[in-house]
Parts: sequence; C-alpha cells; structure tokens
Amino acid sequence: MNNQTQNATIPAVRSQPPPARLIRLVNPFMRAAIRSRLGRRMEPLAVLRCRGRHSGRRRDIPVGIHDVAGVPSVFTDRPWRLNFRGGADVIVMRGGRTQSGRAELVEDPDQVGPALAVAVRQAGARKLGLAVAEGHQPTAEELAGVGRSMIEIRFDA
Repeated sequence: MNNQTQNATIPAVRSQPPPARLIRLVNPFMRAAIRSRLGRRMEPLAVLRCRGRHSGRRRDIPVGIHDVAGVPSVFTDRPWRLNFRGGADVIVMRGGRTQSGRAELVEDPDQVGPALAVAVRQAGARKLGLAVAEGHQPTAEELAGVGRSMIEIRFDA
C-alpha cells in the first residue's frame, strides 16, 4: 500500500488519547502535583473533585481545562464524564486555587464541535488527545464527529 492510499484510509482528525495504562500510572502523581505549589505552573491542568452519581464516592480527576468563550470547559469521552449529566457540584483545584461551582455534561455535537475547535486553536490538537493529519485544519464538523463531549463549569460567585 503506498502512502497516498494509506493516507486516504486514515481520518484527517481522530481521537488519540494516551494509553489507559499510562493514565492509570501517571494520574496519582498528577493529582498530587496539581494540588501542590507546583500546580501554579501547570495550567491548564486541574483536578476536578466530584461525587460518583451512583456510588457517591469522591473522585479526584486530573483534567485539562480550556477557556471557551469565557466558559471553563473540559473535553473528554471517558466514562466518568457521565457524573456530570444533568449537572453536578464540582470543586476545581488549579493554579494554586480551589473554586467550587457546578458542572454540566454537554453532548450536543453542534455545541461540542465549535467549542472543541476553539480549544484546538488555543492549545493544539495533541493536548486534547487528538491526532490531526499534517497540514490539515480541522473543522468544527470534523471535531464534532470525533465523538467527544464536554463538561462546562460555572463557578460560584
């Protein structure tokens, strides 16, 4: 198979998160680092603290938070995102600060695609767990098709 044929079969935009094993290995260290004084230098990384909607267990989840039109947003397709369906209280630890608020899962591709496009322009596709073909500018429609959802966070006054 030549390169041209091979490139035609690979989507221009695809989800490419880090391997699950790596995440399980690194997350405990990331949680500790983000909550420490070192966390002031680690933005946009943060720790979301929430309760499992079924188990009620406290969860501390390292995430990247991206500002999309003034709304702190997390892009993920991980199962823990479902804890925010219908809205849930959240505590966010980032940049040496702790803020409480309410977070809600958004799964509408017409909202997620354009928001993800803003985040890709700001942070780069790789930092969002995406692979984009070299030289390709992803559209909001392509990004919506990657199957992502987002969590929007509204902080208490």
